Amino acid sequence: MKMKYYTYWSIADLPTNSIKSYEVFLYISIICLITWICIKRYKKNNKDYEKLILLWIIGSVFIFSTSMFAYLTYIVKDDIENRIQAILTSPKVAQVEGVISGFKRERPASQRRVVTIESFMVDSVKFSYGDAMLGRFNSFSETNSILQNGLHVRITYGKVKNQIVKIEIEN
Repeated sequence: MKMKYYTYWSIADLPTNSIKSYEVFLYISIICLITWICIKRYKKNNKDYEKLILLWIIGSVFIFSTSMFAYLTYIVKDDIENRIQAILTSPKVAQVEGVISGFKRERPASQRRVVTIESFMVDSVKFSYGDAMLGRFNSFSETNSILQNGLHVRITYGKVKNQIVKIEIEN
């Protein structure tokens, strides 16, 4: 019988994939346009050219950000999904399926900041990670951990250093 899994964590879930670069320039453009309209409408025109300078600066930023938005949207090909799929199907990664055993959570005294090191084994493959480096994918607090001994998982990992690329948990 083939087990069904759902993806608990993947490199595709990293914060760098949650907002696209073109979206940043879109938001900047919208904020600049609203600011430009407010300055044009409500700022008093004095003889010191303050209003004119502000309009030119905000207008320049608007033109630059709109140009970058158009460039990143229509000219630059966003192939992040293809690159992630290439990593997941690469011969440099392997997959292990089994039950988590030997799960340990510890905080090394040598760490200045609060970093929790978690380690476990699945079918004789040892995994270890610092939760801060992976966006705290295993816990939002010390008591809210989903990875634990006895949990049936399928893990895709890099063959060289056992870097976790994807964790799937049995349904």
